[in-house]
Amino acid sequence: MHINLFNQFKYNPGKPSQKQSNSGDVRIQTLAYNDVHGNLPALSRLKTEVDRFVSSKPQGVIRNVVDAGDASVGAHEQKNRAIVAITNEIAPVRSPGNHEWDFFGSKGYSKMLDNAKFKTLALNLVPKTGSEFQDDIDAGRLAKSHVVDENGVKIGYIGLIPCDLKNRLNKQCKDNSTDIDVLPLNETIKAVQEEVNKLEAQGVKIIHVISHMGYDADVELIKNVAGVDIVNGGHSHTLLDGIVPGKNYFISKRGEPVILTQAFKNGHYVGYLDVEYKNGIIDKAKYEVKNIDNNPQSLVVKMIENMYLGAPKVIGTMAHSVKALPEYVLEESPLNSFLCDGYKKYTGAQIVFNNLGTMRYSMPEGQITDRQVMDILPYYNDVFTYKLSEKDIITALNGAIEAAGKYNRTGALQVSGLRYTIGKDNKVKDVFLVNDDGTEEKLNSDNPSSDKFYTVAYNSFLGGGTEGLAVLNAPEKIVSKCDRTETDIFRDYIASFNNQPISIEKTGRIIKES
Repeated sequence: MHINLFNQFKYNPGKPSQKQSNSGDVRIQTLAYNDVHGNLPALSRLKTEVDRFVSSKPQGVIRNVVDAGDASVGAHEQKNRAIVAITNEIAPVRSPGNHEWDFFGSKGYSKMLDNAKFKTLALNLVPKTGSEFQDDIDAGRLAKSHVVDENGVKIGYIGLIPCDLKNRLNKQCKDNSTDIDVLPLNETIKAVQEEVNKLEAQGVKIIHVISHMGYDADVELIKNVAGVDIVNGGHSHTLLDGIVPGKNYFISKRGEPVILTQAFKNGHYVGYLDVEYKNGIIDKAKYEVKNIDNNPQSLVVKMIENMYLGAPKVIGTMAHSVKALPEYVLEESPLNSFLCDGYKKYTGAQIVFNNLGTMRYSMPEGQITDRQVMDILPYYNDVFTYKLSEKDIITALNGAIEAAGKYNRTGALQVSGLRYTIGKDNKVKDVFLVNDDGTEEKLNSDNPSSDKFYTVAYNSFLGGGTEGLAVLNAPEKIVSKCDRTETDIFRDYIASFNNQPISIEKTGRIIKES
């Protein structure tokens, strides 16, 4: 495959570099992807792209494929097994993202790695004595770094997981991940420098970092480490295209070029990086992202899907398409409102909370299959009903709004059995309990009571007390656990319409003053 690369530079250092080549001049082309988030159709199109890339390698050029994490999402065991089998066919080396822990934390993730043929690299993961990952380390499936020798050219890979990993896990995943720690960013940077020094002492002069730390952390790493050539990133869902000084092209502490790549999210794009090295230093480089939405799907991936998951089954029909909204917006998502109504039906709670990020993809018009539900709502989070006070409820609503502005996540809490307004001051007002018979009761948003209680259902992610929502981390207030996971609720609620076309519209339950 000919890559239409377009942006290049020649390295012109102000002072001699300390770096020497271990193998003379070399040209390396990398296909990098990140944050596919368990989207099986996207993985199928990605497999087609990788096949083209690998099968058309020019003579004398080294080609590699790297996965910068979050290939999977959610706690469905067979789907996660399918994604491991698909990744075996695509990427020989990868770093984990936070969503690799969605299947019951370390315990579940280690179980998935048992069938991995690829190298998983996580330098800043610190397993404790007796960790679930010890067998993966012993078997070489999990390591801090990895060296590939391509015709005498040694390429070193270092993998990094998010420093905020445990803040991104739901409650059951946190409970199953007490066997690990994660280095904070400052210690991660020191550890990378130490690992680079070790690799260079072994004659490795070309070093990639495969990072799921996010753009800002990657830039901080690049500015403080010497000896890294490429950082293939993920986690922040940044779309980097071309080579732009100060954005994804930097000069290291050693005075050498470093290039950062990242290709958005959900498998829409891949990044192509074409680099020529002279004396072990980047001399020319070209980078672009390519949209692969129109790629044909791979028959190999389809076979793997059906082997692990069976044939898709139609469960309902959508009268029109409904878009999922970004996880940070302060407005009602009709799709999340529909899910919340399903929660209410199957839990019997008075009020339901949900987070925008639960919905990963939009709902298309036409028939909906159980396989699509796995992609749209992949987490299989547990759902609990709590007894919360009026004060707890108002605190949670305001906390989500504050977190949306501070962290660019969470967004307005999506609801059922409740309607509220977000004022110009970004505080909630006019909060009403909406009863099943349509009657309403106003809550006191200015001076909420600690002695007035309601039953509130929400998932185990919110129950973990994510940013701004510590008040929802309240296991002592649990009343009951639903007999369905969040994804089961969504599937069963769709099926309850008995194939009658489902129309999902805004209901006005969340209003934002302009």
